[in-house]
Amino acid sequence: MATGTVGLLGATVVGRDWKCYTRRARRFGSRRECALESADRIHRPVIVDTDLSFDDYVALLYLLQHPAIDVRAITVVNGVVHVKPGVENARRLLALVGRTDIPVAGGPDGPLTDRHAFPGRWRTLLDYGPRLLLPRTCAIVPGPSAPELICQESLAGDDPITLVMLGPLTNLARALRSDPSLASRIEMVYVSGGAIDVPGTIHANVPSNPNRVAEWNIYLDVGAADLVFRAGIPITLVPLDVTHVTGPQPLLFSRDCVRRLRLSARGRTSRLMVRLISWWQSIVPQYAATPVWDAAVAAVVADPAVGTEWRHLAIRVATQPEDVAGRTVVEAVGRPNVQVCLGGDQTALEASYLAVARDGSDRPGSEVE
Repeated sequence: MATGTVGLLGATVVGRDWKCYTRRARRFGSRRECALESADRIHRPVIVDTDLSFDDYVALLYLLQHPAIDVRAITVVNGVVHVKPGVENARRLLALVGRTDIPVAGGPDGPLTDRHAFPGRWRTLLDYGPRLLLPRTCAIVPGPSAPELICQESLAGDDPITLVMLGPLTNLARALRSDPSLASRIEMVYVSGGAIDVPGTIHANVPSNPNRVAEWNIYLDVGAADLVFRAGIPITLVPLDVTHVTGPQPLLFSRDCVRRLRLSARGRTSRLMVRLISWWQSIVPQYAATPVWDAAVAAVVADPAVGTEWRHLAIRVATQPEDVAGRTVVEAVGRPNVQVCLGGDQTALEASYLAVARDGSDRPGSEVE
């Protein structure tokens, strides 16, 4: 699967950070050295759009501590969590880590076009379970919706915004619909989702559902994903091929890695990040190394060297029939529209998380009730 990797990184570039990354890779002759220099010099403004599953919390805690990332806003999408409790949970998380300066907004209560949903028991668990670890916060002050906040933050600074999409693409699709000029202000959209050369996860998780090819984030709002992939914006897709155990070069968390993370974690933010990974490992003991999907995506966002196999593909989202809805289809002909990460460097992933766990600093906590 290494075919096209060098050509992609050397010639097919989307976004200024990719150009910078490519030049430095040639200059230093080492992808890892390049990424470390990039982390020192680039402080990218980022909006994180999330449905706040457990792996989203890990990704958020990592990004909030990473020196190369400036989280400007968190938007909550209808996915694993319902939007209202998700907004409350995001605000509690920010209170815990002392970042109540970051605005939080929720999107609509349902998808753009479809009626797909996670199993209800999953949603109840993620709506309220994380609050056992999080402080209470003050009452929510009414503000913009998630699509409105995305548009506002894209205008707030001189630099184009990077969007990190950890759930369904509903909020971004609605933002693009309401303000088509948003596309010109986007540096990159990182999408956690899809499956290219590996099976989907819908049937595996819900055997009564015949869909064996889609991944949850795309499947939950097929119409929104279709709109985003056709919008002509720069997209980097990080699919199940690299975030799940079924891929040839997946990014996973071994028990030894988590042990070292636990020993390295110094602040409460890092300790919570590691605690969540450890908890998930205890839930899924069948894996020798554990998939923490959005956590792997966050590492690719902050450090492109974590991804080792890249392809530039023409991808569309299948919208029907139902048994293939949400499939990320690679077109044999057509103009490539997506950068796809299909393999990862396990050592780089672990080094990046260890560095954040060791060096990430807590800010003074905000007042909470």
